[in-house]
Amino acid sequence: MSRRLRPTGRGIALTAVGALALGLGLVARYPGLVALGAAALGLVVVAVVSLLLPVPLDVTHRLVPGRVARLGSAAAHIALRNASPWLSVRVAGTDNVGGRDIAMAPTRLAPRDSGVVEVPVPTERRGLLPVGPFVLERRSPADLVRSRERRGGSSTLQVTPRLIVASGPPTGRRRGHSGAQERVEHGGTDLVGLREYVPGDDLRRVHWASSARHGIPMVREDADPAEPHLTVLLDDRASAYRPGTAGDGFEEAVDVAASLVHACASGGVPVRCVTLSGSLDVAAPAGVPGSDEPLRAAAHAVDRLTLVATTDRPLAGTVTVPSGGGPGPDVLAVVTGAAAPVPPLLLAARGADTVALLVVDPAPLRSLGAADAATVVRGPRAEDLLRGWDLAVAP
Repeated sequence: MSRRLRPTGRGIALTAVGALALGLGLVARYPGLVALGAAALGLVVVAVVSLLLPVPLDVTHRLVPGRVARLGSAAAHIALRNASPWLSVRVAGTDNVGGRDIAMAPTRLAPRDSGVVEVPVPTERRGLLPVGPFVLERRSPADLVRSRERRGGSSTLQVTPRLIVASGPPTGRRRGHSGAQERVEHGGTDLVGLREYVPGDDLRRVHWASSARHGIPMVREDADPAEPHLTVLLDDRASAYRPGTAGDGFEEAVDVAASLVHACASGGVPVRCVTLSGSLDVAAPAGVPGSDEPLRAAAHAVDRLTLVATTDRPLAGTVTVPSGGGPGPDVLAVVTGAAAPVPPLLLAARGADTVALLVVDPAPLRSLGAADAATVVRGPRAEDLLRGWDLAVAP
């Protein structure tokens, strides 16, 4: 607990008047003036001492919840308990949220009384938002001196991107494990991983070469080539989003990227999310729809997207999708802003079978369109873009 005292204007004036009166009274040997000055200074001393005495107040600070999606509800719960058996306490103060003080409504606690005060926490922006500690504000009698005391602890609220329901990518042609273009609409398998054999596995799926190498039976995990690879390319250039709306526009773009990654992972479709600057490159593997590994990878991707920020660093004139050492994208979803030039982004889509440009546009002239072979979806919110994705791209 730390305490900081600060005299008010009234306290400073009374101190100055008291010191002046005391000094003049002593020089002039005028008892009445000396008494007046001593009384004024005595009031200031009493005010300071009243604030140095501890307040019988217990404060517990916690966040509810500790993790929330953007635009969700979150609040700091400040539990107050008056430990005095006979003195009532008036509680007023502020809670620090992201470096900004938010005032708490004053409340009065009777002896041995307790209560909880909620301070809403804004969640318009993603990221790690420090909340707390609670600062107790006290005033002396006559409001000569004020004090601020830090009470309770502090915590961090994790504001993640929103996960909006969306469809997976269109079925059809994906790149095989050899990197060749496989124009196979249905059927066939692609080796995507190996795991240890468990009782009940089909013996026809045992990978004998790997079993001999590891010394234990290994089972192949396959994916259907009709299941496409989705690559989400998130434009993290600040210049891609219109001035004045860059913050909100980029937040909506991240919501779109996170929602597509989660939709694919839930459906067992392999997905990769990269930023244009190369600051982020995460992937979720193929798997059984709803299985643990893809969902864990998607949750990791959402955590990484929580901390992604725009960059002002100038990028190269030619936009490329970071390869990550694998084949090029099959289905490419480019999430960008209305101020981004479209042609360089279309060049980045070369080699992709299906291309969709999802543009965060505060005032779109049309919601759906086309640019070369790419489908263009425009809208001011992530919900609008994902609805266009479901209607024009995913079927």
